[in-house]
Amino acid sequence: MAGVGPADLFSQCVELLNASVDALDTIPSLAPGLLGSPERAFVSAGTPALDCCDQLTVNAAPISEAPTQPLDMGAGTRHQQQFRKNYVGFQVTITRCANLQDMPPPTGVLEAVAEQTNADAWALWNYLWNLCRSGDLFSICTGVFFDRLAPLTPSGGCSGWVLSMRAELEGYETAAP
Repeated sequence: MAGVGPADLFSQCVELLNASVDALDTIPSLAPGLLGSPERAFVSAGTPALDCCDQLTVNAAPISEAPTQPLDMGAGTRHQQQFRKNYVGFQVTITRCANLQDMPPPTGVLEAVAEQTNADAWALWNYLWNLCRSGDLFSICTGVFFDRLAPLTPSGGCSGWVLSMRAELEGYETAAP
């Protein structure tokens, strides 16, 4: 399905954010005692500041063009393609407050933070993959890739994970002025 217009990118971010909220909200029913999605959840204009946790964000970055081969018209004649493949990167960032007041922090506190953040990561990885597999996520995208899920270095009392995904998102056509 071809894109509609300039709002397509934001719409896909919102769709991914809503699915991420749903993914995290499965945690309490599957692992009692752990938290679901944070109340603070939004589409960020770029990599989010880690100045507030608990927090869930989605942002788009980077956008790139896939290499394409020129059309072979036979007899050694090649013509440039009149299309391109856009690959859009998406990042889902989940942070939790470690609330470390004692130095050094007690190992029990550190393990509780690890248990929650690991549950967050695993819920996102599995739930979102299943949505993509069933065709229920990225409604105007094709070719979805789960590039990596990486832990954040704990900083400023925040711990968490960043899920990096990529999907082919068709552009839209506009008339030349």
